[in-house]
Amino acid sequence: MALRMAASPVASRRRGVAGLTRLLLTTSMLGCAVLVPAGAGAQQTAPAAAAETRAFAIPAQPLAAAIDAFIGASGWQISYSSALVAGKTSAAVSGRMTAEEALRRLVSGSGISVRISAPGSAALFAGTGAAAGETVLDPLMVEAGRRGGRNDPATATTGYVARNGSVATKTDTPVIEVPQSLSIVTRQEMDDRGVTDLNDAIAYAPGIRAIDYPGGQGMPLMYLRGFRAQSQRDFYRDGLRNGYNPYDSFVEPYGLESVAVLRGPSSVLYGDAAPGGLVSMTTKRPTEDPFGEIRLEYGSFDRKQGAIDLGGPLDEDRHILYRLTALKRDADTQIDHSKDDSVYIAPALTLDSREGTRLTLLAQYQNWTQGGSEQSLPLDDSVYSNGIKIPSDFYMGIPGLTDWNVESSTIGYVFEQEIDDTWTFRNNLRYTHAELDYVSAFNWEWPIAVVDGHYVNVGVQNRPRTSDTLVADANVNGVVETGPLAHDLTFGVNYGYSRIRETRTNSTNNAHIDILNPNYDFDPVYGLPWSDDKSLISQIGVYAQDQIRWDKWIVTLSGRQDWADISEYDYYSNTLYAAYGYDDTVTKRRQNAFSGRVGLGYLFDNGFAPYLSYSTSFEPVSGSYSDGRPFDPTTGEQYEAGLRYQPPGTGLMFSASVFQLTQQNVVTPDAQRPTLSTQEGEVRSRGLELEAKGDLGDGWSLVASYAYTDSEVTKDNPNASGISKVGTRTQAVPYHTAGLWVNHDFQTATLAGLRIGAGLRYVGSSLTAMDTGTGTQANIDGYTLFDASASYDLSQVHPGLAGLSLGVSGTNLTDEEYYTPGFYSNSVLAGKRRTIKGNLTYRW
Repeated sequence: MALRMAASPVASRRRGVAGLTRLLLTTSMLGCAVLVPAGAGAQQTAPAAAAETRAFAIPAQPLAAAIDAFIGASGWQISYSSALVAGKTSAAVSGRMTAEEALRRLVSGSGISVRISAPGSAALFAGTGAAAGETVLDPLMVEAGRRGGRNDPATATTGYVARNGSVATKTDTPVIEVPQSLSIVTRQEMDDRGVTDLNDAIAYAPGIRAIDYPGGQGMPLMYLRGFRAQSQRDFYRDGLRNGYNPYDSFVEPYGLESVAVLRGPSSVLYGDAAPGGLVSMTTKRPTEDPFGEIRLEYGSFDRKQGAIDLGGPLDEDRHILYRLTALKRDADTQIDHSKDDSVYIAPALTLDSREGTRLTLLAQYQNWTQGGSEQSLPLDDSVYSNGIKIPSDFYMGIPGLTDWNVESSTIGYVFEQEIDDTWTFRNNLRYTHAELDYVSAFNWEWPIAVVDGHYVNVGVQNRPRTSDTLVADANVNGVVETGPLAHDLTFGVNYGYSRIRETRTNSTNNAHIDILNPNYDFDPVYGLPWSDDKSLISQIGVYAQDQIRWDKWIVTLSGRQDWADISEYDYYSNTLYAAYGYDDTVTKRRQNAFSGRVGLGYLFDNGFAPYLSYSTSFEPVSGSYSDGRPFDPTTGEQYEAGLRYQPPGTGLMFSASVFQLTQQNVVTPDAQRPTLSTQEGEVRSRGLELEAKGDLGDGWSLVASYAYTDSEVTKDNPNASGISKVGTRTQAVPYHTAGLWVNHDFQTATLAGLRIGAGLRYVGSSLTAMDTGTGTQANIDGYTLFDASASYDLSQVHPGLAGLSLGVSGTNLTDEEYYTPGFYSNSVLAGKRRTIKGNLTYRW
């Protein structure tokens, strides 16, 4: 018997004007940090609360998904057997009614009856008789309902499939209703695959190409639908931008509950972003049920890691919940002298009044160290081996001098207040302070090259940076009706502020390192800084969305207006440019843009859901025209058609989409004065994406994906050398990518407790950036990587070992040597070599 529940059942309440006034005053400054008192008449008996009416808008769909939607809308606890709802479709429920009436309508015509077992609780059973003896709980479903917290769409998962998600709409929307391509990687999938970084997490998702960058610094380097994810602008955490520069923080996958990849323009809800989409991460949250996990790991390159994950209630009534996730890692990498050390501590506390007010406090501390070398390898001495072949473990830096260390502290909250039976107010806020100690190494030659047969000349740059970031989002959401239409309305405001200060000082000498016999004896001599700057960004956006439901039709209308003030301070008086008469300068620019989305979908009774959508985006651009006017933002425009299929009564989801995505206002040389710039360029990407994932039954789980991406420059002016980019492909974006992961949890008595998984990842050939002097692009071969994992529950050996398990996972097990296009037209980055790690885990 499956038990589906909202983590925190909430009785309906009436709230007086005084309570609402206090709420608005408290939250108007986006600073609510205490529970807002309920208004007069908030306390009711449970029976009275159960009899109150509320608005429902649940379309006909697979019955299991409809029950999930009912739980999210009502807060009720529903128990039923998984077999009972398999293959059945719900009736549509729309309008204002009691929760009991809505539930009975939902199952009408399915041959299922409802038994009210207690206020806010019901059981489903076949026919008119009681479901005798059906009392076995389905653990996955209980975990999905409880561990994520009430109405937490990011964790509404069963195995590999997330039924609901908020990243595409900022509302708890069934994934099958989203008019945009979306992949969600659940915690279960990450655990099964042994994910160690964000690149690993999204490795099997379609339409996204992560550049493997051993020894890299800051946020990952990714391409979505042919467009590079810029800095932290396209990475989100707990519904808020992760930051404003790529060096602020590192994402620790152990601290995540899920990772979502939203493909296509997404500015309509999040503001400025690259047109290809965004990656949204949800951190672990407090839990209603007590649990704990201790994990010890050891792996390749002397990787040593210890981690804990604890959660549960702090009081008997479960009004106060906590979560503590922490780890310590001491690890080398495949690159000599390059570390991957981390300290991560993330406490969280939830205060739940059980009367419609819920506050979750989130904090995080990180200290992360990696090697400071860029590791850009010349094509001629890596891929082509025309001269010496540089080993993939060769460190192009100075041990003990060049490294990348960031220390960041974050505090924030997620607040939710039910205003009445229709409207709910939500507010997220996060503040981050980060300090970066970064001494980088770079190839002294330009273009980068090996010199004297087998030497590289390496310079160093000292570039400390501090940053402060404040991001916040507030919205109100409710369902209203106009005749036969149910409108799920959202109105919100988003704010972001960033202050970054950085200096850069180059060495005036360089190291001369022998590739065959490295000698890193080098004492840098620094001159004056060549840059000392500060940037201030203040951004605000207002947005509105209407998700309209009529029978089985769903129309999504969204719009957003953004304003941004950007100030850039160059303190030339502190740099070597002071000797040339340069004075301190400040450049200020104001940018604004509108973005929108229109989506149309239809839910068939058999589980198919086709959709069409049109969406736009914008992305700020630095620089100015010849007359001094600042550049306008680039714009993105996409047409997409898709089809999802969720077989009734299964834990499977199939998705297919085709798209055309165009970026305009791209900076290009001025046709009349090629040494200057204008905005007449255009890049177009077209493609197909396929994905299948879920539970196949009998312990089998599957993730499969394929993407075809054709991204090229369609408009560009010739540069001073007469070279145009028209017809060139976007660097690092292959035509074809594919992935297949299969996992099996053995059910037989002899192999019970054993889980094994295996996967293949294919990335087709891609091109480097165009050489602006010759117009050529170098081809980098594609590759296929083999991954696998296994775990065993030691309680199968002896009951006294209950809670203990052993696990092992590995990536690129055949140790394939491969390269990915680098930052420059004649450079590449070495791919990740074979990596294996084992773990001993104790859970209770």
